Amino acid sequence: MVSLKKPLSNNVKAPTSKKTKQLSLLHLVEKAFLDLNQSHKKIKSMTVALSGGIDSVVLLHLLYQLQKKYHFTLKASHVHHGLSKNADKWVKFCETLCAKLSVPLDINYVKLPQKKSLGIEGEARQLRYEKLLQTKTDLVVLAHHEDDQAETFLLQLMRGAGVKGLSSMAHFDEQRHLWRPLLNTSRSDIESYAKQHKLKWIEDETNQNVDFDRNFIRFRVLPILKNRFSHIIKVISRSSSHLAEAQHLLDDLAKIDLKSCLKSDQYKRKLQVKTLNKLSLYRAKNVLRYWLELNDQMMPSKDLLDELLRQVLTAKKDAELKIQISKEFEIRRYQDAIYIVPKNEKNQKNYEMIWAGEPEIILPNGQKLTFKKVKGRGINLKFLRDQKLRIRNRQGGEFFKPDSKRPTKKIKQMLQESNLPPWERENLPLIFVGDELAAMPNFGVDIKFQTKPNEVGLELIL
Repeated sequence: MVSLKKPLSNNVKAPTSKKTKQLSLLHLVEKAFLDLNQSHKKIKSMTVALSGGIDSVVLLHLLYQLQKKYHFTLKASHVHHGLSKNADKWVKFCETLCAKLSVPLDINYVKLPQKKSLGIEGEARQLRYEKLLQTKTDLVVLAHHEDDQAETFLLQLMRGAGVKGLSSMAHFDEQRHLWRPLLNTSRSDIESYAKQHKLKWIEDETNQNVDFDRNFIRFRVLPILKNRFSHIIKVISRSSSHLAEAQHLLDDLAKIDLKSCLKSDQYKRKLQVKTLNKLSLYRAKNVLRYWLELNDQMMPSKDLLDELLRQVLTAKKDAELKIQISKEFEIRRYQDAIYIVPKNEKNQKNYEMIWAGEPEIILPNGQKLTFKKVKGRGINLKFLRDQKLRIRNRQGGEFFKPDSKRPTKKIKQMLQESNLPPWERENLPLIFVGDELAAMPNFGVDIKFQTKPNEVGLELIL
């Protein structure tokens, strides 16, 4: 049965001055908002991750007040996991709350996979973040607080996490546009605020289940630590901040090590073995971690990372290296570079797509082909006035001549002479104008269709 909470139990002491306390919490969030607004582009919209629990209800109440003052667009998002028999009641509670405040609410229904490789908590969290990050908004605002940070730190510690894991949650995640304005606020302060404003919220019955690791830490581990070390929550928070700074330094070092050997963004697609060879073991591992993260890969275990680095550095140049790093991806080596490749990547045979003027097209194998009008490069637009641009993969027998000073060659021969890995050759899109091959991304434009310096062409980027 869902539990609807109003004022807290008697063991929570109200502050001596309600007005002072409520102003301090509102002032804390307002100051954080103004600081963020000043250091980044002006924030015009926010989405609150609303579970219906006390933390997110308080956060919504705080941002609702700021919205009236700073006039940004505010909405809420609720994720229905279906893990509790009361999940539908939580949806209704959130709908009622948001209707009362005139705040738009998105309800997202998700289903956990049968095979829960991350555990129930991990899979639910991942699906929740996926839905939240799909929201079109300047900021996704989360209600994590100081006690949550301590719990996350201890969870990561039990799992043997390194610097990045122990740095726990960031106040502002620039890459994902996540903001946690209550991260320096204690659970007791949030409870006091809810009591002062007579807010209502729901209580998830699973929050009391100590079979879940986080709940075990919350109800069994932290009370013992608090009893012995009264300031343990703030001490852990401080340690997390120190580790976050250390992680920023490690990331900066990885960027330096990568850019000293590679051009621009090449490391996002592949990593030269020579980059790792010239570094100390620790710096090489740091680069490898950073590169995997850039490619949105989950961090492998220490043993797997050590084995990956050992094989990459000791394998012969012509060795066929394949190391699985997750269910979906593996590391492959070709010549002097390693690549992150979908584990079961299949060649897409006999596909054909028509370009209708859109800025990008997603190919059948998941790659993105981008189109851009530029001066002096690409396919001359005059050829597209009466004919359609067609995209298809190689089917054999095609010829190509991108250089007037070189002979026409078969595509198969050109690919064999190139540095393109074998698994990418069959899926390379060919660009046709009518029935004639006009361009190959990363290889050039056929001389017949090339754009002169004073003309406008269509550039294709894979």
